[in-house]
Amino acid sequence: MLRMIGDVFGHYVTQIDGNILFHSVPYITQGDLSSLEYWEYDKLGTKASLGCVRLTSKDALWIYNNVGAGTIVEFYSSSNPGPLGKPSARKISSAPENVRGWDPTDSNKNNPWPKYLKQLEEEESKEENNNTTDTNTTVDGGNNITDTNTTADGDNNNSTDTNITADENASNNATL
Repeated sequence: MLRMIGDVFGHYVTQIDGNILFHSVPYITQGDLSSLEYWEYDKLGTKASLGCVRLTSKDALWIYNNVGAGTIVEFYSSSNPGPLGKPSARKISSAPENVRGWDPTDSNKNNPWPKYLKQLEEEESKEENNNTTDTNTTVDGGNNITDTNTTADGDNNNSTDTNITADENASNNATL
């Protein structure tokens, strides 16, 4: 990590020109990957520095490993983000305290983000499975249509059954 202006540290720093750098979002403590300025991470994709290009750890590492000295870097100002589009990053300020101090893209084995994201995914999947809707439609030989919907809410153990029967001979218009 490199000490930068503001008594913070950049991870995977690549010099562009003079004090203008490609680097990760700043860290508060040198060598501590859990000390990310998470509020600054939420600013990725916006103007938020003294001229450097802030990146996710994954992107900063890619540049660090793949862009050699002497590579021409071109900056331009346009509403058109170019052929690759404008990158976006997850907002992390609202994540639990033990997680948000890490860059979600950092491949360090101690990074809690992969486990946290898996937990979120499992919770969302469980929630989806607890809130289900089944629809069955039956048409009998007498032109009667019965539509049955059952919704079960796994958290509250509430269910709603709705039976709609339409006799085609009684009316040609129905609003459901």
